[in-house]
This record gives sequence, C-alpha cells and structure tokens, in this order.
Amino acid sequence: MVAINSIKSKLTAALPLLDCKLRSAIDNIPDHELSKLHEIRLRRGGKLSVSAYGSEYFVTPAGQLRSSPEKAVDVTPEEIEHTYREALQNSVYSFEKEICRGYVTYEGGCRVGFCGKAVCTADEHLTSVKEISSVNIRIAKEVIGCADELYNKLFSQGLTSVLIAGPPASGKTTVLRELCRKLSENYRISLIDERNEIAAMYNGVPQNDIGYKTDVFSSYPKAEAMMTAVRVMSPQIMICDEIGSDDELHSFEYALNSGIFLIAACHAGGMDELTRRKTLAALIEQKAFKKVVFLGNGALISKITACYDMGESIDDKA
Repeated sequence: MVAINSIKSKLTAALPLLDCKLRSAIDNIPDHELSKLHEIRLRRGGKLSVSAYGSEYFVTPAGQLRSSPEKAVDVTPEEIEHTYREALQNSVYSFEKEICRGYVTYEGGCRVGFCGKAVCTADEHLTSVKEISSVNIRIAKEVIGCADELYNKLFSQGLTSVLIAGPPASGKTTVLRELCRKLSENYRISLIDERNEIAAMYNGVPQNDIGYKTDVFSSYPKAEAMMTAVRVMSPQIMICDEIGSDDELHSFEYALNSGIFLIAACHAGGMDELTRRKTLAALIEQKAFKKVVFLGNGALISKITACYDMGESIDDKA
C-alpha cells in the first residue's frame, strides 16, 4: 500500500500549483482519505473536485468530500490561470511541446493535464492550446512492493524479456516503475519514458524512485530513444511503456540483436486482442518476449491474472 506520509509528501509538492483558497481546501482533507486521493480537478466556472475511492468527489472549504457539488469550493478563471502558469513555470514558450501534448510534469512527479481551445495550422496541425478550461493534477504514487509477485515469479532466477499487458487502470505503469527500481539494484537499465510518467523527470532529476543504475530517456520518440540507448548507454535491460506502433518494430529488433533484455507494457485485455495488433504480433512471433503477463484491474489491479511462456503454446500457463 501507499503510505499516508508518502501521499502527503507528493501533495505538499503539488500544492503550490493551487491558489490560496483551493490549496486550503485540499490541505483540509483528513489524513485517512489522503491515501486514496489521486487527482485534483479544476473546471472553469465549476467546482473543485478530487478523484478518490474510484470515484470523483467535490471538495468543501473544510476538506469534506461530497458527491454533490452543493457547498463545494468554486473555481474561478483566475485560479485556472494560476495553476496553468505555475505548471509551465510562467514560461509558455519553453513548453510548446508539452502544451501540444496536453500535460506537463511538475516538481514532485505530479502530472498536470489540461484542455481548452486548440490552435491549429491550416492543415489541422496542433500548435498550441489557449483559453484553458479544465486542469487535472494527477498525484504521483509509488506503490512499493506492487511488483513483488511478478519479480519473484519471473526474475528470481535471472533476467528474461517480458511483455506486461492489461486493460486501462490495471497498474501497468506503476508495476513498470517498481520493476525498474528493483532490477536497478543489480542491472544497468535504460528507461524509455516517452510520456514522462515512470520517472517523472523535473529539471533533469527523476521525481520517482527508479533505482541508482537507471538512465532515463524522457519525452524522446520511443523508436529514436531505443536506438540511441543501445548506442550510448549499453544497457542490460530496456524498459518502456505503451508499445505498439509500427515504427517501433525495427528499434526493438535492434535492441534484441544487441543482447538487451526487454520489459515493456501495452494495452490488451487478453492474448487474442494482443495478437490482433500487428507490431505486437510480430514481436511475439519473433519471440522478442519470453513471457507475456496480463494484469487485472479493479480488485485485481497490479495482480497477475495470466502468465504465458512464449517458448510453449500460448494456451499454456507458465
């Protein structure tokens, strides 16, 4: 489980993103509810809300979580602008790529996502976002021990290449982060963190614990990062999230031919869905991954629901 003190530490780092009134309401949320809080949401002209216990709740000035917006804290346009500017360190032009992507990583590892009115070129290429209407502050959580089951099952006898699959909200990224931390105790790792969700780099420093022997390629295009990592960092293990695009196939093959073990994650609820995706099917056919593991969601979040050995029939559980 995530310790309350850890959540409070991450929240403390995120609070400067909020103007005084909103900050006070969040700070008033009782400690016993903090361990379940994972998002703070601001909507222009709406009410302050948080995501916790798998649902969204409105927040009163006293820090009470309610299902009804009545008596919840109002969110003003000025407060939206404060959070947006603070997340971008008051330098919009320094974060053009992040603005187009829709989120930026803030000190402490939280991710600030936003939406508004798109600014596009004549050929509909997104160049910026203005008139920010909603902001979602996702609080970083490091769940120490969440990968113990997978680590003990697959890595107790040495390294292997693993594809971790699961539906949305199955804990794939959280498990990858914890695997990175544990494996980095003994092995040199290149972490391909295209969306900056695993290491949560801020001013060149990882805000999450990813281990002492991990080199981070943050916000690189995945295919380019994999090729560069092989050439300049000589990793023993390469870890990356959300694989599946066609341009990544050659990079994976290059890494495999260089003797590097691969650990990656993808969205797929089962083997049939996974093998329908061309790039993943090609990697499985080439036995790029020795094991394919599926995680559950809901009550089974981060838990192994199936594990297949690619050296055998895919119908055989490992």
